[in-house]
Amino acid sequence: MNKLQLEKLEIIRNALNDLYDKLDIDLYEKISAAKVSYKIKRPSGLVSENLEYITKHLNELRDGE
Repeated sequence: MNKLQLEKLEIIRNALNDLYDKLDIDLYEKISAAKVSYKIKRPSGLVSENLEYITKHLNELRDGE
């Protein structure tokens, strides 16, 4: 890969890391019943598997595997 392609891969990887950081917060889902309660939801948990997959393949491209 040439230098420009490697730079673009690094930008994409940084964007993915930033996305994960922004999703790595606690949200609360309201559960309505006789008594209202809340359940913690972590959006990062919903997408972490996908982000790890993308990052793995970006690293493979960067390293020429």
